[in-house]
Amino acid sequence: MGLDIVLFDEGKVRIGLIEMPNNLHDAIFANTSNWSSYSYLKKVKDYYKTNIYLNLYELSCFVEDLRQIRTFIDCMHHSSLDRLLQALSGANVKAIHIAGD
Repeated sequence: MGLDIVLFDEGKVRIGLIEMPNNLHDAIFANTSNWSSYSYLKKVKDYYKTNIYLNLYELSCFVEDLRQIRTFIDCMHHSSLDRLLQALSGANVKAIHIAGD
């Protein structure tokens, strides 16, 4: 089971749910050490303790960290990362809540 990411609109109304699959999480954190240079990726490293809320500014920083880490992960995970980036970058998405197990 991956990290659950709840998407919220401007009024803090839930507008969707997406998952960062466990294999993508592993590709970012277990298979590279590059994640340690990205402050927003650090927040979701601990799969079992992750429970964070990101506002619009923090969300844009998180998305940018994910875009940059893409070059360091195996290309077999690119499509999964791209789907996640597309969902997080939706025009109506103004905040997110990320929860692990």
